[in-house]
Amino acid sequence: MNQDPPPIPDQPESAPQNEPQPTPENSTNPAGVNFDGFAKSVEDAVKNGRKDAKKLFDDALPKAKEDLSKGIHDVAYAIAYATAFTGAIIREVAPDSLVDGLREGASAGQRAANEAARSHREKQEGSSDPANDVGSVPV
Repeated sequence: MNQDPPPIPDQPESAPQNEPQPTPENSTNPAGVNFDGFAKSVEDAVKNGRKDAKKLFDDALPKAKEDLSKGIHDVAYAIAYATAFTGAIIREVAPDSLVDGLREGASAGQRAANEAARSHREKQEGSSDPANDVGSVPV
């Protein structure tokens, strides 16, 4: 007795030998599907996507710069407002001794900074003369 299953009638036992083999010229896969249209669609989608992205970026960049500039302006405004407001409140509610102390301290600090700058300039001018360099000790 033969125990092999009978062949299925829809499937041929061997593929016909006269079918054309796929080549790069006809761009088909072994199933015979042509991918030329698909490849062209993908290429067009990439090109259009690149153009659209560039256009969106070019349109968005000036807006981003404008928003950044406005943000910087708003931060500077807030700092200046807070400083001026705080100064005005302190002048009004602070005792006279505090106001006088702040004024005198600021004046003394400014004088000290001017003296340090003058001393530094003199030192720089004097360092060009080698005779002044011998044994000098910074003060």
